[in-house]
Amino acid sequence: MRKIAILTAVGLSLALAACSKPTQDKTSADLKAVGSDVGAAAKDVAGGDAIKAVGSDIKQGAAEAADKTLAAADVAGDKLKAGADKAGQKLKEGAQTAGAKTDAALDKAGSDIKAGAHKADAKIDAAVKK
Repeated sequence: MRKIAILTAVGLSLALAACSKPTQDKTSADLKAVGSDVGAAAKDVAGGDAIKAVGSDIKQGAAEAADKTLAAADVAGDKLKAGADKAGQKLKEGAQTAGAKTDAALDKAGSDIKAGAHKADAKIDAAVKK
């Protein structure tokens, strides 16, 4: 709307430069009247019910968008918590399995050391008896 008014004013100003003084005066008066009419029309539009309805629609749309964003954030939070719980459970299970395997390996190593010590004792005893 503003561009149209500016372009009209520029176009009329160029036309005025090529006209006689009385024509320029009349055109200038007409431009002032148009400017006044445009200003009044802009005030009518700005204060009209349609603009107020648009503002109300924007507020309602923003509220709906906020509600949907909040709901989506709640769902995402629930999914994140469930994923973290599942990951924690798997980590705990993995640690228990690793602990059991470590215990078994230590038991086997201890058993192997005892067996090796008995063999060494037997060899020492056999060597001493000779």
